[in-house]
Amino acid sequence: MQKHIVKPCAVGEADLGGRSVSSKVPLEDEEAVAFADWLRARRFPHTHVANEIGGSSKAAKMRSIKAKKMGQMAGVWDYEIFIPIVNKDKGVTAYQEVRIELKRRKGGRTTAEQRKWGGVYAAAGIPCAVCKGAQEAIRFVLAIEQVVNGG
Repeated sequence: MQKHIVKPCAVGEADLGGRSVSSKVPLEDEEAVAFADWLRARRFPHTHVANEIGGSSKAAKMRSIKAKKMGQMAGVWDYEIFIPIVNKDKGVTAYQEVRIELKRRKGGRTTAEQRKWGGVYAAAGIPCAVCKGAQEAIRFVLAIEQVVNGG
């Protein structure tokens, strides 16, 4: 299986599939739902890394301690996505992994740990981007899909 390595690039406008966007700035969770819906509609294998363990209850603190003992690391990016690499004669022959850290369209900053993980992904040849909102994340995925599929 041939490994395709591509770097993040500038991208154009993307469509959220007719989803209406209110005049207020959506919360990161709302952006995440819109992005996940789009990924599911496109049938891209993906996962959201639930790294947002928190809360002040004793149970929440115990879950956080247990997750850290099991290897959970601060700063791991939100989305791991696999873009199908399609051969016109053979269909899907491989996948290109990409990583996305999703932020609100306005506000939301990366932590030192997230910046460190971004460096790890880049050093490993994994295309990665910090995206302000679902639309920017979609544009990034579409750009990488175009590169890996020669479009």
